[in-house]
Amino acid sequence: MYFKEDTIQGLYYNILDITPEWIENPETILFHHGVGANTEIWAEWIPVLGMQYRIVRFDMRGFGRSVGNNTNALTFETMAQDVNVVANECGLDRFHLAGESIGGTLALFYALTYPERLKTLTLSNTAFRGGVIQNVESWNTLLREQGTAAWSKNMMEKRFYDDAAMSTAKRNWFEQQQSTHPIDSIIDARDILVDCDLGSRLGEVKLPVLLLHADASPFISVNQMAEMHSKLAHSDFHVFNHAKHGLPFSHATECANTLLHFLQKIKQ
Repeated sequence: MYFKEDTIQGLYYNILDITPEWIENPETILFHHGVGANTEIWAEWIPVLGMQYRIVRFDMRGFGRSVGNNTNALTFETMAQDVNVVANECGLDRFHLAGESIGGTLALFYALTYPERLKTLTLSNTAFRGGVIQNVESWNTLLREQGTAAWSKNMMEKRFYDDAAMSTAKRNWFEQQQSTHPIDSIIDARDILVDCDLGSRLGEVKLPVLLLHADASPFISVNQMAEMHSKLAHSDFHVFNHAKHGLPFSHATECANTLLHFLQKIKQ
């Protein structure tokens, strides 16, 4: 077993290798979270994937333990460079990249910018055209007038059903950590996401792509993910029932198993 956590250029990251000794040179999956989250949202993916893949997670600039990083320079270009910083520090030449929400949009941008570095792409609750994202216009007022705790409470009903199969401790943890991120980080990330449109370039993606989506995200419709699926030549599309925008956290085990089967299939 190998575990390391550190900070590189203001970015917190950790790398975990629990693969058994008979797996030589295990491949690596690098995870990128979305707005209002941190590395720990991927924790329950590790038991499913960790016996076959090394796991690298990091907090995107302005969030989690990377809050000291400069969010004034937040663009998809700088976010892609952050992925390179972490990947290089972890000694990764080529890797599998998984992202959720803005982390998924960034992963798609990264695949278009550095295709030679990726083996596969996994996108969860991801918009390729930011202008169609719904229910984010009120964030400014809510955050500036009532603060991050009120924003986080409002977001919880958009992320999870009340009867989602999560413990009270797990649900409370998510709401609490979501309330700790700086207001400017949240707004800056929202703004670059809404302004992004990668639709005209989807045909350039030649990698195998796994698309994971909830049937009831209030931000991104199933139709947008279906449109992306139709434009990505080598993509699989899975919709999870009774799920909202917090899909990779509320349905972590199901999503991780879907990714594991996808990776096993493309190896055949």
